[in-house]
Amino acid sequence: MKKKQRKRKKAQRKPWRPLKAWVPGEWAAMKEAWLRVYASLSNNMPLTKRSIRADLLAGDLVGAARVVMPDKTERWIIFDPEFWEPVELPYAWAVWGYEKPEGEEWDFFVRRRELDKRYPPAAANATPSEPRADDVSPRSRHTPGPKPTDDWPKELAAELIRIAVVDPKALQNVDKLATKIQKDFADTNRFLPQDPKRVREEIVLLLKHIR
Repeated sequence: MKKKQRKRKKAQRKPWRPLKAWVPGEWAAMKEAWLRVYASLSNNMPLTKRSIRADLLAGDLVGAARVVMPDKTERWIIFDPEFWEPVELPYAWAVWGYEKPEGEEWDFFVRRRELDKRYPPAAANATPSEPRADDVSPRSRHTPGPKPTDDWPKELAAELIRIAVVDPKALQNVDKLATKIQKDFADTNRFLPQDPKRVREEIVLLLKHIR
């Protein structure tokens, strides 16, 4: 009888517990954590989805939520690793597959302590050494525009994810989106093919995975 009661109690236990104190600087929004993992994995979206979930399940990353109650009061909870078993994290702004009390709004976070250790942020103060004058060929000094690269689809995917986080409605008009992206890439010296049709086709293909 006691054994059954223990099993029932375990089944009823929620996979989270109250967080005593919420210190904003100690937590990164889930989209920030997702994009950092994405960048560390060379913008590999499928690998990012698997890796961040696996890290949360293993306890290598620690997740929490800021909960807004129906009466607009707030509470904070920290998740046990098993919370993430049914959860999917397909994009930086999406957490799917979990159950929560009706009427509550959850915003997800990842603790910076583990995030910084496992996926160190880019060194903001790092400055690359300047090339010597005799290391720069005349051709490289006078060739304008970004250097062609085969990685442009990955950079384009990262840009679409950034836009989706900041302004999701911008994804609805593909022609306008393509024009803006081409201008932004040109302004920031990032390579895209000169053929607008090719860029548009790649955007349409990527949006099937982002929308």
